Amino acid sequence: MTTRLLKADKVADILDVSVQRVYELTRERRLPFIQLGDRQYRYSEAALQAWLEDGGSNGQSDHEASEIG
Repeated sequence: MTTRLLKADKVADILDVSVQRVYELTRERRLPFIQLGDRQYRYSEAALQAWLEDGGSNGQSDHEASEIG
């Protein structure tokens, strides 16, 4: 299974918000994300879709934020 990772600009397009808002939601740990190093983030397309289906909830169930690096 291949996981497609998205950059913040693509997530912003999907959510119809600014890239700055995506980074704010990331800092607040309200979006599922993967951290690559200190300041690089990617977003799993599958986790983002599940997050949206859950209503964009703040809970971190199976889609808990993870860190790589």
